[in-house]
Formats: sequence, structure tokens, C-alpha cells
Amino acid sequence: MQHLDLFNTDELLALAALDLEKENLAEGLEKLKYLARSETVSDELDSMLGSVYAKLQLFQYAVEHYSALLNRSPSRLHEKFQLGMVYREMDEYEKAAECWDSVLESEENYPPVLFHKALLLLTIDDENESKVMLKQLIATADEDNYYVERARGVLEELDATDDVATSISSKLDQVH
Repeated sequence: MQHLDLFNTDELLALAALDLEKENLAEGLEKLKYLARSETVSDELDSMLGSVYAKLQLFQYAVEHYSALLNRSPSRLHEKFQLGMVYREMDEYEKAAECWDSVLESEENYPPVLFHKALLLLTIDDENESKVMLKQLIATADEDNYYVERARGVLEELDATDDVATSISSKLDQVH
């Protein structure tokens, strides 16, 4: 990139955001790394770097930047949620759950956390608690919320699986 030193921090963050919006990750990352190397401390910088590194599946870098941001600004719920997503991708389910529980302590009906924590609970075979969270999501989020539709789909799949298991179980009971 040419002459990044011509731009101030706000301009570079705005230009990087436009690059990322257009999926020009390399160009956006170049601007963000320029700011990071100039020792700029910014919540937006760490948030964008965390997001880019997560997209690039460079999860340890994502953890570093989200963690740095959350150490400065612990009330940033979106970044706590994103950090949980990164931990989930790293198969660190306990750390993911810790991040998401922290979000739910602040906002008990945060739709993305309710949905993804419910999926995590399914992964560790806690179907009952998963269903509770999905039903909470459906009951508390706006009807047109993206996660509400997905939660309904997961519940339908779980109910269909339960129906099949019940049917098989009752047929097996009839054999004896």
C-alpha cells in the first residue's frame, strides 16, 4: 500500500473497515497492521484485527486481539461473543462457554449467544438445557430475528429425532 503515513488513525480505521466490508482482507489487514505497528491502542483496531484473524482461521491471533480489547473494555458484549466463537472453533468449549456466560450475565437474552451456546450444549450431549436456551431465544427475540428462525429449525430437528427414538423404543418393547 502506498503512503499509509499520509492518513491519521481514524481515516485508516475507516478505510480498513471499507476494505473488510468488500472482503478485501489483505488490503484491510495491511492498514490495520500498520496501525498496530505504530503502537496505536484502539478498541476498534483490536476488534477488526480479531475479526480478520478469525476469518483467516488464525485463531490464536484473534484471541490475542479480542482479549486485549476486553481487558481494556470488558463491557463489549459483541467481542465477548466473538471470542467465544473463536474458542469454539479451537475446540476449547469451556472457554467458549465462559465467554458466553459472561455475556448472558449482562444481557440474559442475547440472541447469538443463546443460539450458539445451545448448539455447544448439543455438542456435549446436554439436549435438555439446549432446548431450554432455544425456547428462551424464541420467546424473547424479535420474530424476524435471524437466530429465531434457526432455533426453530434446530428444535424441529431435535423433536423429530425424539419422535423416531420413541417410536423405535416402543417397537422394541413390543418384541419382548
